[in-house]
Amino acid sequence: MTKCAAFWKHTNIRGDNRVFPCCRYKAPVTTFKGSLEDVLHSEEYVKLRNTDVSTLWECSKCMYEEKNGKESLRQRMNKEYDTDTVGLEYLEIGFDNICNLTCDGCWSEFSSAWAKKETGVAKYTSVDEIETVPDTVKKVLFLGGEPLMTKRHQQFLEKINNPKQVEVIYNTNGTFLLKDDVIELLEKFKKVHFILSIDAVGPLNEIVRSGSKWPDILKFIEQIKKLGYGLEVNSVLHLNNWHGIADLEKFVNSITPIWTVNVLTYPKRLDITNHTNKQEIIDLVKQTEIPNKEYVVNHLSQSNA
Repeated sequence: MTKCAAFWKHTNIRGDNRVFPCCRYKAPVTTFKGSLEDVLHSEEYVKLRNTDVSTLWECSKCMYEEKNGKESLRQRMNKEYDTDTVGLEYLEIGFDNICNLTCDGCWSEFSSAWAKKETGVAKYTSVDEIETVPDTVKKVLFLGGEPLMTKRHQQFLEKINNPKQVEVIYNTNGTFLLKDDVIELLEKFKKVHFILSIDAVGPLNEIVRSGSKWPDILKFIEQIKKLGYGLEVNSVLHLNNWHGIADLEKFVNSITPIWTVNVLTYPKRLDITNHTNKQEIIDLVKQTEIPNKEYVVNHLSQSNA
């Protein structure tokens, strides 16, 4: 049976108290009611642990990546976590959808700015207050919206009993500098790491990640490096930014050795497979040394078949 350790050690909680087995799972499986201890022992998680994940449509993206030469999230989870016992070790949580950007490929679920752009009203989502943080938790990833726009990440971290055993990760758009009280709090933790989402360099990034200002992002990078925190870049390749991939590669290589490049598959209209000349993108990608190059080429080549 094909297993995913996420069902034993991990959960992803998002606005409106929706619980997902991971960031990629297509639909919520249960509702968060304030207790992190209870999530992995729910009836829904028990069922998942007894299911072959290769048969689940919700897990199709990992299966697709494994088929096309890219290490999937499932495979990374299985390297880091076991399936011998059940206990929450890795928590991903997006307390709300509060965000200042309207990035290409995003939508109102993850951005209040997108909600306002779509309807004229900034619709907000939220997660119930966390009662306690289990001592089994060893890693926390704060999702968005933009987690640095509120203090909920701080309030959560203050509830952790064993900070020296916990790694803290932020998924951020890099438009907000860390304040002194946040820095003081983070110094208590085992490791602090920032995943910076940028999809291009300079003016092109400001276009595809509307609302961002490139000088602000450069200041953020400078602060994180000065503080000695971990830094990596996550980029999503789509119809509106593929032509800037070489410039982005040069920039990322100048600031960090850790880079993830994904292809956008939803919304489908922005998928690079919709380009009228896919070979043009393939030729450009082949000239680079971007991460997952083989996967990007295979993604485009299969659409030509």
